[in-house]
Amino acid sequence: MYKTNFHSHCVFCDGRAPMEVFVQHAIAKGLDAYGVSSHAPVPFVTRWAMDQEDLQDYLQEYARLKKRYEDQIDLYIGLELDYLPDDKDAVFNKHKDVALDYRIGSVHYIKPFSDGRFWNVDCETGIYKRAVNEVFDGDLKRTITKYFNQTCEMIETCDFEVLGHMDKMSRNARHFEGFSVDEKWYVDLMFETLSLVKEKELIVEINTKSLLGKGITYPNKEFFPMLKGMKIPVMVNSDAHLPDMVTSGMDETYAQLLAAGIETVRVLKKGEWVDEKIEL
Repeated sequence: MYKTNFHSHCVFCDGRAPMEVFVQHAIAKGLDAYGVSSHAPVPFVTRWAMDQEDLQDYLQEYARLKKRYEDQIDLYIGLELDYLPDDKDAVFNKHKDVALDYRIGSVHYIKPFSDGRFWNVDCETGIYKRAVNEVFDGDLKRTITKYFNQTCEMIETCDFEVLGHMDKMSRNARHFEGFSVDEKWYVDLMFETLSLVKEKELIVEINTKSLLGKGITYPNKEFFPMLKGMKIPVMVNSDAHLPDMVTSGMDETYAQLLAAGIETVRVLKKGEWVDEKIEL
């Protein structure tokens, strides 16, 4: 099988090692293609996004590594771009002319706390619960609906190829009594979002970051049959922040996709988007 991972980070954002170390691990793990996709700069201070002044160094380091390892692995460069609720052009439009092989569109920030500080939906459970209580008056359904509505706005208005971890809100939502991804309102939100994905001909990332530790992917495996039925292309990415995690959970996810009747993944191969057959 032609194995790939197109969602990974490094020290240019919140990854825990230099870009070259991640590339070396990707080679050691037997990947045929590997894409670096650091968090694009945002217009406020964070611990996880790249600084704007580092963007050119990021591109130059990729170019160096692509040449150095060209006989060992097919390397690509991307960014994970955030769609912001109150400044919709701050990330996507600002970086629309950056020379990239692909773009991952993700939603991490929805409505800020009353002091103006954003909370990242990929946060500790305690912060998540505080946000639901303080920002959304304790209404989990309204919180999640806001997330999906913002995701749909991003799909309709922004230029990118891959939708990142589309229902990551479910990770912390599971700690709320009575929540289930099987609830009709949640399934309806997924269907509405995937209908737009289909219309815009995007790729849905199956994000394996939490599979081994928490037993879930994003989107959840419960929605693999929906992806199959809507004939939406998928790719499997580990969202690696540690070099050892460049292939974490990916083989298990390939098996789950096959069990749902999904037999191919969309990948970049020699610079072209193609569908590759899943083989275990």
